[in-house]
Amino acid sequence: MKIMIVDDDEMILEALRHNLLSQGYEVCSATNGLHALEIARNENLDLIITDVLMPDFSGLDLLSLLKQFYLLKIPIIIISSLQKKEVILSSIGLGADDFIQKPINFKELDRRIKKHLRRIDY
Repeated sequence: MKIMIVDDDEMILEALRHNLLSQGYEVCSATNGLHALEIARNENLDLIITDVLMPDFSGLDLLSLLKQFYLLKIPIIIISSLQKKEVILSSIGLGADDFIQKPINFKELDRRIKKHLRRIDY
């Protein structure tokens, strides 16, 4: 299973990468939305994890584009340090499959990833 992680914070990106690799997933990453779109168009992804606040355009913009034009069925998990109810509701409204608050609880993230990957129809 291949998971893309998108975050402009290199420390968070590396922590997520390490966690996912230790769980046996194949991992690719992007530090901005434009690079993430390029990867999404060219890779066979099973799940995407993206931050909300990033350069170029937000994770919510990325989510909207991915769900509208590219990856309708691939689960997308939003991660954010923003605790505003509007961000969570906007994420779900745009098609996010899940929302996880930073700092990330990796056991909870692993549980949710497994839940979403089980639901994929191949």
